[in-house]
Amino acid sequence: MRTITTAIVILLTHLAAQAQEIASAMDSLLRDDLFKSSDVSVVIYDLDDDKSIYSHRADKMCRPASVLKLLTSVVALERLGIEHTINTTLCSKDGNLYLRGETDPLFSEADLDAMVASIPAGTTIDTLFADCTFTDSIYWGPGWSWDDTPWEYQPYISPLMLNGGCVDVCVRPSAKGTPPTVTCTPQSAYYTIVNEATSHDATKGKLTIMRDWLDNSNTIRIRGNCTATTGERMNMFRSDEHFIATLMEKLTARDVKVGTTARNQTPCDADTLYTCRRPITAAIKEALEESNNLCAEALIFHLGALYGHRPITHKDGVNIVKAFLEYNLKINGEYEIADGSGLSLYTYISANTMMQALKHAYNNKLIYSTIEQHLPLSGWTGTLKGRMAGTAAERKIRAKTGTVSGICTLAGYAQARNGHTLAFVIFNQGIMKSKLARRWQNKVCELMCR
Repeated sequence: MRTITTAIVILLTHLAAQAQEIASAMDSLLRDDLFKSSDVSVVIYDLDDDKSIYSHRADKMCRPASVLKLLTSVVALERLGIEHTINTTLCSKDGNLYLRGETDPLFSEADLDAMVASIPAGTTIDTLFADCTFTDSIYWGPGWSWDDTPWEYQPYISPLMLNGGCVDVCVRPSAKGTPPTVTCTPQSAYYTIVNEATSHDATKGKLTIMRDWLDNSNTIRIRGNCTATTGERMNMFRSDEHFIATLMEKLTARDVKVGTTARNQTPCDADTLYTCRRPITAAIKEALEESNNLCAEALIFHLGALYGHRPITHKDGVNIVKAFLEYNLKINGEYEIADGSGLSLYTYISANTMMQALKHAYNNKLIYSTIEQHLPLSGWTGTLKGRMAGTAAERKIRAKTGTVSGICTLAGYAQARNGHTLAFVIFNQGIMKSKLARRWQNKVCELMCR
């Protein structure tokens, strides 16, 4: 018995020494000049020992940026389940077509082609009805910045999203002094390309690809000097109309005649011609690995659908997240959540709140296996592909990144040298140069893995 007791004392002493060593190293890192003008919240937790390792300003309210997508994904898996799908359906009744959308963030042109192929060539359709009753007409989340359009990371959200509500523009140089070649995907007359650029002419200035967004126009202007192949993804104003217009063009090409288009709810007894079923895990993968904002917001709307009414609002989905925090995580403190992606200027949570979500996920085998599989891997995949390579943290960190103006965040899981899994949250705030915050975060990750 004395031998066992001695062994336990030695083990506890060793663990205490390790915790003290990490605390001392973290205190040293916090003396970095970076924090003369900025702030940070940090929490590190040993999930195997069920013990806090380090905490600094853990209850401070912070903007989580895209780390919020991690919380959104955990709630989606908890409330919707791993088998949930996001559906886009084409139905028919009485000579009419009904296109019903559920904000599929990954609906592609290939999916659209498969949908069109479900209609026999030569068919005559009276009316193509767009069923956009899934969500309300407010296409951006609360607190989103109006001047972040026309970039693809802030699309106009609707129940019908084709190519993420965007057009991919590729500009290739031609002979000197001539206009470059422009190709767009998906092709559609819904938008207009104005090519005012010149190939290999330095007097024309920097090449720019820009939509006339201030006028809510879908005219894309290309200007300047094109010397190399350049691509840009531009969002489309009224993404639902972009979807419908492109569908109409493809139906015409298939010799399917459509009298007119309109909007209406799909009748309950309409016959289903085609359904594109997107697994929720596909949306979670893109939200976590590539930080896709639209995927996170689609999850929010599908959470809101649990209330059973339409149209669904951002607030409906957010209320489900808040209920999860209150009833599952027992968090009743101050926080505010306004969207699912972290774009909102209104969203504030603490590092401790995020840590509780990480612990909850870890304790649910199905949720954790999905989250861990799709989180970026340090030095290898997603938004961590270019970070921590060649260090002790390479391939040892699975975490979600977050970056907006003045904010740089990181949260996820680390594999310690002793084989333990650590959960961690780092919220850098008031950062003018994100690369400095990322460099500091990398040091924390290396420390955890050592």
